[in-house]
Amino acid sequence: MSKKIIHQLSLTGIGGVQQSFIPYFKLVLKQSKFEHCIYGMHKLDNYYNDINHFYKNIHNSFIYKILFIYYIFSKNYVIHFYNNLGSKKVNRILSLFPSSKIIFHERGTVWNASDEDKIIYQSNASKAKIIIANSQASKIMLIKRFGIEEKKIKVIYNGFLSKDDTLILKNKTRYSQRFSIGYIGRLDTPKGVHILIESAKKLPQFDFFIAGNGPWKELLVKLAEDNKNIKFIGRIKKPLEFISRVDILVVPSIREPLGNTIIEAGFCKKAVIATYVDGIAEIIENGNEGILLEPKREVSITSLPKGSVPIPKVVVNPSTQNLETPKEIDVSELSEVIKELEKNKTKRELLGNNLYKKVKKKFTVESYFNNIEKIYDII
Repeated sequence: MSKKIIHQLSLTGIGGVQQSFIPYFKLVLKQSKFEHCIYGMHKLDNYYNDINHFYKNIHNSFIYKILFIYYIFSKNYVIHFYNNLGSKKVNRILSLFPSSKIIFHERGTVWNASDEDKIIYQSNASKAKIIIANSQASKIMLIKRFGIEEKKIKVIYNGFLSKDDTLILKNKTRYSQRFSIGYIGRLDTPKGVHILIESAKKLPQFDFFIAGNGPWKELLVKLAEDNKNIKFIGRIKKPLEFISRVDILVVPSIREPLGNTIIEAGFCKKAVIATYVDGIAEIIENGNEGILLEPKREVSITSLPKGSVPIPKVVVNPSTQNLETPKEIDVSELSEVIKELEKNKTKRELLGNNLYKKVKKKFTVESYFNNIEKIYDII
């Protein structure tokens, strides 16, 4: 019997994990030597209907629950869990049904964990054959905060765009004839969008376009009210098209395990301003592929809207590799850098072209696919 891969993740909403999984899975169907299927805990989002045939909703089917447990117990199946290393439910299942072919894939939830989760993280890690981390920063968090043994962790960078994907930027319809700044992503605590809005208020001569939804949207809209240069455009199905229609992208994150939107900006040859924190520095070298701003200001968030992700307890300092209390970038410094890039088109183009070369070399779906296949080979 050939080895089969069971991917355990829920395809609901359009988060970073889901967005990167779909192009990978489509490549899997064309090129993988293994059989694959997907088991999730929620109803499939309509956004992913083209892979409906391969998605099984455990929550709504007793049969799928039994099958999933059988797959865990069987030696012919590899169970690939996404962002479940801290799951108590998964821990209970694996304690009852031991398996030698378990992969845990850490994509960022470790930043949201509490100190009390340490026992669960360590217990699940002990049951895993391999733990995949999506960045060196994620690996550092697992080792230094939760005591996961280093030899079990393999870093594989996300890849969700093909090396053959090159967006032609000429003749694209712009959002504005004025210099424009874009943000795309979930509107939630760690993303620091409130900082960008405060910067936009200082720069009424430029237009700011904010794409995405999330629990912070109502609060952010209120924060931006009466500022006509700030425009919320909701969830975007084609991120590259959005990025292509602005001049630069800003990623003002308080924490960021890697930074998928930065990779997308690279494919669009767009300059990026981002926070010097966590995995972002693994994509951008400051002054070469983008501009990185050190977070120096105390986090200004005083209350969280319902359903928000908590403020992380610690983040990774890319220079020291140490865990530190999170901070946010300075609004005035961000505003000044935006003005500098507006005046210097040559620099914007250089940063965009350098980022393009970097992501095409290290962050393609083909590279990700090949690295994951090697893991499946040896497990």
